[in-house]
Amino acid sequence: MSTDTERGAVRPRRPVTHRFRRRFTAVVVVLAVVAALAAVAGSQQGPRLRSVSYDASDLVTRPAQRVILTANQAVQRVPASAVRVSPAAAFSVTSSGNTVAVEFAGPLGYDRDYTLTLRGVRAPGQAAASELRTTIRTGSTDVLAVVPGRNGAADRIVRRDLGAAGTRTVYRASGIAEYAVLARSLVVLRNDSSGHSAIDIVPLAGGVQDPEVPVERLSMPSAVGTAKALHAADDGASFGFVYADTSSGRSEDVGLYDVDLTGTHQPEPVGADGKPAIGATPLPVAQWAYVPRTESALVRTGTDDLVLVDMGGRSKAVRLGSATYLHGFVDSGTTAVVETGTGIVQLDLTNGRRTALPTPAASTDQPYLGRIAPLAEGQYLRLVGSTRADGTLAARIVRVDGSRASRLAVTIPDDASVTAVCPSPNGQFVALATRSADGALVTVVDATSGALEASLAGTAIDWCTALPTGDEVG
Repeated sequence: MSTDTERGAVRPRRPVTHRFRRRFTAVVVVLAVVAALAAVAGSQQGPRLRSVSYDASDLVTRPAQRVILTANQAVQRVPASAVRVSPAAAFSVTSSGNTVAVEFAGPLGYDRDYTLTLRGVRAPGQAAASELRTTIRTGSTDVLAVVPGRNGAADRIVRRDLGAAGTRTVYRASGIAEYAVLARSLVVLRNDSSGHSAIDIVPLAGGVQDPEVPVERLSMPSAVGTAKALHAADDGASFGFVYADTSSGRSEDVGLYDVDLTGTHQPEPVGADGKPAIGATPLPVAQWAYVPRTESALVRTGTDDLVLVDMGGRSKAVRLGSATYLHGFVDSGTTAVVETGTGIVQLDLTNGRRTALPTPAASTDQPYLGRIAPLAEGQYLRLVGSTRADGTLAARIVRVDGSRASRLAVTIPDDASVTAVCPSPNGQFVALATRSADGALVTVVDATSGALEASLAGTAIDWCTALPTGDEVG
């Protein structure tokens, strides 16, 4: 016979920790199963695209820019033969871990969709292959120009987006003669009524002058002097100009000066050894410009010597023979187009080797042969012309593609003189700066067809700042 205690007895409860362990074990088992199934699915499906990164602006202004594709797992090496880019563009491919980098040889077209397709992408040790595909959109472009003030008004530097109407004022000042674009600022060269020069470093915000940050007035090399041929390095770390000290009433210490923006901002003369140093005798300059995407400068001296100068002062100047004129740089930046006493050549700045520039008959059959504007290797534009009965120049622009020369379908008014022909950084467009009795005008046209893209009143287009400045070819 049972007692009341036995009838009312309750089994002891299992510890809470025991139940937690069971649930935890169950969760772990489920996750393991899910992971195993995912692994199986992944091995059957192949890698998948997780993210894409690129700089839309750099893709249209600089060569050797990359689009990085990141997969959801590590991938085997992807050969270039497995990659397709549409529209077509020259590229190379590298892969590491779960990323594949497509590097373009030159700048891409403005405001354009490019589709990248990677076929046969596999994870290490897996047979299943997949296709990674993405479409990127490149950046648009704008141009800057100087609009001279009228009736005593200040000059303006304005910005025009080629994809939209209208302009924005970037900076206002009197006597604007030249400017150079840095990463987040403008360097502006101004001349007063006596011809004395001053240089302003103008901070930018949203593409125009930043009202919250004061303009820096550069301390010039002497109390009174004149500056010209202003250029800035692509990385924005330095700029330079040609300066003449006129405080004695004569032009003295005429030559190249460098300003290191990572240092004191003090102009230093670039000596004959190619190194900037206070107290050095400045290198005399007929023409000069920064080599694109470097801190080196190519200088044609007053005696027509060609000198490659490291504006950072880390190495001595390199002598590259002689030239009678510097026309410009091929988009790669390692090749300059120079004129010699016997013809025009492409000069490899890495080894000094010279090769003849293609000059088909239709590009040299006119009495006037102006500056060459390089577009790519063996491709360029050139202003040519003949003299009219009234003594004015009947000018036209010739496009050269290797052995073929053709007239660019753009009309230059009879009463206008062409002051500059400047390709865009990617060679897609060209800016024609003209001057007539009605004033200065910049016309932007397609570099292949001559079709009009935009126009604005003004001078000194920023695309021209990459061209060597100094005495002009005749």
